[in-house]
Amino acid sequence: MSPTPLPARLKNGDPSAFEEIFTALNSTLIRVAASITGNRATAEEVTQETWLAVIENLGTYRGDAPLRHWILRILSNKARTRATRDGKTEPLDTFQVGFPDQFTESGDWAVAPSLWEEITPERILSGRQTWELVQEEIRNLPSSQQAVLSLFEHEKMSSGECAEILGMTPANVRVQLHRAREKIRQVLDAEASK
Repeated sequence: MSPTPLPARLKNGDPSAFEEIFTALNSTLIRVAASITGNRATAEEVTQETWLAVIENLGTYRGDAPLRHWILRILSNKARTRATRDGKTEPLDTFQVGFPDQFTESGDWAVAPSLWEEITPERILSGRQTWELVQEEIRNLPSSQQAVLSLFEHEKMSSGECAEILGMTPANVRVQLHRAREKIRQVLDAEASK
């Protein structure tokens, strides 16, 4: 007999199922919420509200999308509502024509930044000053770019999955990802030219 799927275990009130999904997703939810709201404390509140909504609305989950995506969509909606209420947001779906050729259609670098040719990603991470510059630039990105970057890079989601969760078009996800990467690339190129 195969094990009962996680969504069914959750709907049946299995506490270990909730613990399993909570352990797997909570830090991701906080990171994504922080990228949208711009504030860690607010992100933690939004994440708590999301878990309550998940528990309250589990009966409405139909399984059309993976459970993880359903939860991230709830979080995204709550975080955007909170950011709008707090006056800390810009529209997520602000598509502008003009997709420069630094990135391929799949979102990979067409030409890696010069600093990356000289220093491996491991050395970048170990170089605290450079890493802090990158982290600071990420924190200064608009919330739409932070959210897309977090889902695409950290959670390894496709542009279609990011679009669904954030309520954007896949084309706009690619544009927001490009803009975020370009700003980070500029910081890295400036650091490499020092």
